[in-house]
Amino acid sequence: MRELWLLWRMHLPRWRWLAAGAALMLAATLANFGLLALSGWFITATGLAGLAGTALDIYRPGAGIRFFAVGRAASRYGERLVTHEAVLRLLADLRVRVFRRLMGLDPARLAALRSGDTLTRLTADVDRLDQFYLRVLAPTAVAVVGLAMAGLVLALFAPAPSLVVVALVAAVAVAAAWTTGRLARRPGREQVRLGSRLREHLVGSLDGLAEMHIHGGVPLARARFRALADGYEGAERTLSRLAGLTQALASSGTLLALWLAAVSAIPLVRADTLSGPGFALILVGTLALTEFLMPLPLAVQALSRTRSAARRVLTTAPREHPSPASSTAGPGDGTLAFHEAVYRYTEDGRPVVDQVSLALEPGTHVAITGGSGSGKSTLLALAAGIRTPQAGSVWLGGDPVSSLSPEAVGRRAAWLPQRTIVFGDTVAGNLRLAAPDAPEEMLWQALRTAALEDTVAALPDGLETWVGVGGRALSGGEARRLCLARTLLQPAPVLLLDEPTRGLEAETAEAVLRQLLEHARERAVLIVTHDPDRLPTTVARRRLRAGRLLAAI
Repeated sequence: MRELWLLWRMHLPRWRWLAAGAALMLAATLANFGLLALSGWFITATGLAGLAGTALDIYRPGAGIRFFAVGRAASRYGERLVTHEAVLRLLADLRVRVFRRLMGLDPARLAALRSGDTLTRLTADVDRLDQFYLRVLAPTAVAVVGLAMAGLVLALFAPAPSLVVVALVAAVAVAAAWTTGRLARRPGREQVRLGSRLREHLVGSLDGLAEMHIHGGVPLARARFRALADGYEGAERTLSRLAGLTQALASSGTLLALWLAAVSAIPLVRADTLSGPGFALILVGTLALTEFLMPLPLAVQALSRTRSAARRVLTTAPREHPSPASSTAGPGDGTLAFHEAVYRYTEDGRPVVDQVSLALEPGTHVAITGGSGSGKSTLLALAAGIRTPQAGSVWLGGDPVSSLSPEAVGRRAAWLPQRTIVFGDTVAGNLRLAAPDAPEEMLWQALRTAALEDTVAALPDGLETWVGVGGRALSGGEARRLCLARTLLQPAPVLLLDEPTRGLEAETAEAVLRQLLEHARERAVLIVTHDPDRLPTTVARRRLRAGRLLAAI
């Protein structure tokens, strides 16, 4: 129930809009009840007056029918207007909250979310949460309040039959809702789960479409998509059948209540304690009660899906930082230090980083070499605060990395990971993510250092050239160097570079490294590389083997 409590708290800031929408929904439903009940009374009274040849005041009931008809249309329009405005505002709040929670995650946990899963949380899951108000909260409140008010109106004409009718209709609705809740719980969760996996598979397939065509993986991806789609459609079909079944049960309950109302009201008509028009009002009013209670089984069904979506969206806990004040920490003293740091991927696994001690001062440039899987990238991840050592400590700018928020880490260290991201923007837009106020000359200087100046200058619009989603207008090496230039622009005193020249030919790589280290001569630089021979002789070299930091060979 924790997710529902969180969802309820998310609704509270918009309570005025939500209350207004629920009030208009109640007004529309009551107007419909009043229109049907009064119309039944008026038609019967007119017929009986014609048979008896007596006069009948048609103006007041006629005015009442017009009032309910116009009121129903106006309140229904207002309800749609207000509830949509309320829900759209609420969804905007939810998306901002979800994005902030995702950005507050530990970077390792955030990296574990696939793009399709993240997209689903920001779109489909958040969209599904609008059902909590539109399909659960508001209809339930309207059913309870509206049924009580309608029952009071019917009780003015025939108290005993009205009590029987209201009790029976409410019992049938509760039974149908309980049955729906029990039967729809599993397919509702399955629908949310399969919908997420379907979108995840679709996004991943579109991203790797070229590679799948090359390696013949399209049929396999298509079959996987079809299997997920069939499962999703099966869950949707099951829920639709349950909705139809519960609506049939509710309609049957209403017809049974109508029969009981007629049976219990006929003696009152014979005893002249209930008029013929009043009898018709009771019967037609009983039929009108369906509108109050029909949404309840659907509300329980929607609740199952909403809880599953809320569990995915709202219960993802962000990383807790021991020192809240550290979020405003400055760039520090420009140092980076490992003190006997130990890191394992699993509790009982071998150390990937084992008793590593290393200190870098401003102006110190160190390269870490070693084979694949030796722990080089993990060492940088520890320095960037993405991973936390199980033993020992890592200090950045004079403070433990574990005490710093991601924002504070970003002010102290600029990190170029192995997997870089180019956004669907211009060259300048990608660069200014690191330095929003950087003048063009600074951008060109960073591109010059990354050996990308001539390439960008040859583009149709230079810095304003659109590079496409994922940097598709650039080659792999050009995209990598663009990310390197962005990293260099970040005003942080420590540079953490993971294979900064990957994909470059030897001559270009040597030029880039030479310019890069000259550009960062006053910064502490920690480089991870497979090819130490390209490094300038001024760079100190250490080798990582089986998690241990050794002297360079």
